[in-house]
Order: sequence, then C-alpha cells, then structure tokens
Amino acid sequence: MTTDAVERDVRRSASQWAFIQRVATIDKTDFTIKLRLAIDVECFVQVYVNTSKQLTSYTLVLNRSRIFGRDCEGGQWHRHPAGAPDMHDFSPEGQRAVSLDEFLREVQQILQEQGLL
Repeated sequence: MTTDAVERDVRRSASQWAFIQRVATIDKTDFTIKLRLAIDVECFVQVYVNTSKQLTSYTLVLNRSRIFGRDCEGGQWHRHPAGAPDMHDFSPEGQRAVSLDEFLREVQQILQEQGLL
C-alpha cells in the first residue's frame, strides 16, 4: 500500500466519526506517513504508518501524553492499555489486529468513560 492510499483511507475513516474535528498530515515521504486526527485542542489520535517496514501505530494523546495505543511491527500487534499506556500488552486481546475504525471505536469508548466526549 502506498502512503497516498493510507492517507486516503485514514481521511475516509476519520470522516465517519463525529468526534474527529479535522485531519492533518504532519509528515509524508514515499514510505512513511504521520497524520493527526484532532478531537480537541489537547486531544488527538496520531496515525503513523511505515509501508516498507510493515509498521502501524495508532495513539490516543491527551495533554501531550499517550493514554492508549495499538502498534503493529512486522505483522505482530500489541496494545498500550488505557490506564497503563507505557505497558506492552501481548495478551490475545492485545495482539488482536485492529483497523483504524476499530481503534477509533475504542477511543470513543475511552473518552466517554473519562467524560471527555
């Protein structure tokens, strides 16, 4: 998949979620792309993809700190759980592959539980 295709897919997915205010492409090369999906001034989802290294990272950031995330490196997924975002969760649930839409569903639930949506 090209970075152009990743960018298109991220923008399409983000447009389906009312809590995403805007999407900005932060950095883009032939093999890497970083996008920011703004929720509010202090909260956003960062999407990073390196197409040559099979690396995908979805991160929920609040007040400049990761509060939840899911990463895939070389086809292996792990989770940074809400409540313990520095931990690497390799449980069956942590290793489950997720699409951006699934991740945004998890983000919505976390933000609602914390009274941020």
